[in-house]
Parts: sequence; structure tokens; C-alpha cells
Amino acid sequence: MIEDDDEDEDHIEHGIYRVTHMLVSGNERRKVESDFILMDDRLLLVLEWIHRPEGDMWPAFTLPLDEDLLEDDPDRPGKFLYAGELIDPRKVQ
Repeated sequence: MIEDDDEDEDHIEHGIYRVTHMLVSGNERRKVESDFILMDDRLLLVLEWIHRPEGDMWPAFTLPLDEDLLEDDPDRPGKFLYAGELIDPRKVQ
């Protein structure tokens, strides 16, 4: 899905996308929807955004996504599903 030279294939371009996935946080496992981005040719799930002094948003906490586990959501055009389980590295409070 990462951008390549074949114009006939679906691919991810730079932007912000939405993905539904399983997230493990502490002892809790739940299905959530998050943003994901393409940065430096890597797919990254964004767990948390910060406001930078320049006025823009920047991903503060990210997790890498395996492109092979990402697919279009057939029920929601423009959104994605992730088949893998992700572990939230942030401290549980």
C-alpha cells in the first residue's frame, strides 16, 4: 500500500488516515480507531499528537504498522482495518 510507481495499485500517500485496530493498554484490550501516517516511508500509528510552537500538530507517540496487516475497510470507504494487535507503550495511570 505504500506509494510506488504502479499507478493502478492502491497506495498510501502522505496524509492522515483513520484505522480501526486492537490496542492493549495495561491489562485492557480494546478495539479503537486512531490516526496513521506515512513518514519517511514508514506507516506509523499515532497514539498522541502535540501542538508545536510553530502552530502545527506533530506525532508525539507512534507505533510502527505492518503494511501486510493493513487493508481497506469495506464498510467505510477511505478508512482502514489493521489485523495486528498493538501494545500501547505509554504508562497506564
